[in-house]
Amino acid sequence: MKFNIETLIGAGALTLAFSSCGTSDTEPPTLCQAQNLTGLPSVTLDEIEVESVTSVTVLDAFCDDTELGEVRWDLHSAEGHEHEEGEEEGFVLNSGTDWAELETRSLEGTSAEEGFTFDVPLTARGIWDLVVSVVDAEGNAAPDFVSQIHVENDHIPEFVLGQVDGVSPDTWESEPVWSPGSSIVVSGAIRDSDGIAEAELLLILEADESTVWSSELQVSGDSLVFFTETVVIPADAVEGAYHFEMKATDGTGVEMHTGFHVEVE
Repeated sequence: MKFNIETLIGAGALTLAFSSCGTSDTEPPTLCQAQNLTGLPSVTLDEIEVESVTSVTVLDAFCDDTELGEVRWDLHSAEGHEHEEGEEEGFVLNSGTDWAELETRSLEGTSAEEGFTFDVPLTARGIWDLVVSVVDAEGNAAPDFVSQIHVENDHIPEFVLGQVDGVSPDTWESEPVWSPGSSIVVSGAIRDSDGIAEAELLLILEADESTVWSSELQVSGDSLVFFTETVVIPADAVEGAYHFEMKATDGTGVEMHTGFHVEVE
């Protein structure tokens, strides 16, 4: 199910660090379904599909037996971590992962409806986590509610990986481990309806952002370009965390970059 401009979605609840100070109110707030939310998607929706360059509104309804306190929406890239309350995703090439939104708002009364609006940027593609948290006036916290935002993007180039070191990344259970002095064959494709003007692969040491290997791909403006490149890990490569980065620019000058983490040891 896809939601475009001004999509209304029910969501859930998150945790802030308060204490109840010994009061008799020990009941946490809850999600509640207001009458005017009838017909909107369920508040238990785990996955939401949105398009880049659109505005999305998440509408929440909260209840408490005595007095509500505060709600927080935390939207961030799902790359590199998981939430216990969220669904586990397979291998995903995220783009524009520096995009994040955080908003906190006070709540009054025993029930309240609040909308959280965010603008999906041109650079974003992949999976984002939307964590919604709510506490009551005494600091009792409801469990976090995590919904995964699937961002589709037809405006920026897209990399698709076929095999990395002889296997599909979809089979990875953890980030790959490469050895100093080894050679890793990476195959895949780049696609963009406006054509591919430039493309490059790089292996970057995360500790100091230095490039230890790179290759410019042969592209000629085609909308679909296949590639097979051999990544050579220097024999004296520093052991530790690396990022395999893939960059591309389409025929209209729109840039993107994506990639995945690698351990060298």
